[in-house]
Amino acid sequence: MKAKRYSTEFKSSIVALYNEGRSVNSLANEYHLAVQTVTGWVKNLKSIPTALILKIVHFFSIRAN
Repeated sequence: MKAKRYSTEFKSSIVALYNEGRSVNSLANEYHLAVQTVTGWVKNLKSIPTALILKIVHFFSIRAN
């Protein structure tokens, strides 16, 4: 079975929500993700400030339109 791929925009949005205080479990439940998936994204993007993550999300949303 092929692994599901998520966009950088989506991953950044999830990490931004985590940085705003949401728990990994609540995000995994709400977005139907594995807890390990969310934890991995947080570990990979945690060192990036939330403001920068939001700019990345905004950039990708503009590019998509």
